Amino acid sequence: MAGASVSGPRSMTGYGSAQAAGTRLAVEVEVRSVNARNLKISYRTPSLLSPREAELEKLVRTRVRRGTLTLYIRFQLLRSEDVIRIRREVIEGFEAAVLPLRKAGMVEGKLTPDGIAALPGAIESGAGSELRTADWKVVKEGVTQALDALDAMRLREATHLVRDLRQNTKAMRKTLTGLKKRLPAVLAEHHQRLRDRVDAILADRELKLDDATLAREMALIAERTDVAEEVTRLTAHIEEFERMLTHDGEVGRTLDFIAQEMLREANTMGSKSQDVELARSVIALKSGIDRLKEQAANLE
Repeated sequence: MAGASVSGPRSMTGYGSAQAAGTRLAVEVEVRSVNARNLKISYRTPSLLSPREAELEKLVRTRVRRGTLTLYIRFQLLRSEDVIRIRREVIEGFEAAVLPLRKAGMVEGKLTPDGIAALPGAIESGAGSELRTADWKVVKEGVTQALDALDAMRLREATHLVRDLRQNTKAMRKTLTGLKKRLPAVLAEHHQRLRDRVDAILADRELKLDDATLAREMALIAERTDVAEEVTRLTAHIEEFERMLTHDGEVGRTLDFIAQEMLREANTMGSKSQDVELARSVIALKSGIDRLKEQAANLE
């Protein structure tokens, strides 16, 4: 059905074309769209459609929310009387004015088709200066069908984008799982290094640090180096990102915002991490986030 809505994200890149015809007019419509932050529409249409430009824009905006879109419309008038109109009164007036000159021998020969074409105002466009109601219906039909084709292509493109985005989030989940498994060992290693360092310093002075003080110091270090909270928030952001991939309509801006929040958590993890393996995991996560942002920027 023309104009039928299909759920799911849409790419901002696409192309659609259609043809429609009535008793007087045939139209060819092409619509092209590319990525853009907002919606921008440009028209390549016959001058007869200028008064209807606002209606065309309204029609487009019901189907497209973001992207730079160009709408091409070409007309073909199907009846000869609509292509040109010969104004008989102009020709007859010219003949009446020339008749005395003919009688006087000052003008010879008959008025030829070339001569008629050269007469100012003798031939004019048969289309008139305004688009008729029936013609506008044909134009709307063509534009609607072209937008349907554009929408279908944008949905197909988005299917590939969403598949790639899900592969990226899956890889990020795997990295986070490995990172979480590593956290207890990292804290234990920090604990042991601190104990060994303190013991070495105090041994020279024949002193000993009580367990309560050591535990307090360990708690402070754990607070500064523990990334468990960031891991939890990043996991929640990934879940929300994946949930948005099932939504219809404009999701690109939201996905970009979520990716920014992911990057914030990953940067905090990187600043806290003093473990080589954790640092590698953070780098992998940030690389995945960059891919998410790049692909999400293609979605409406």
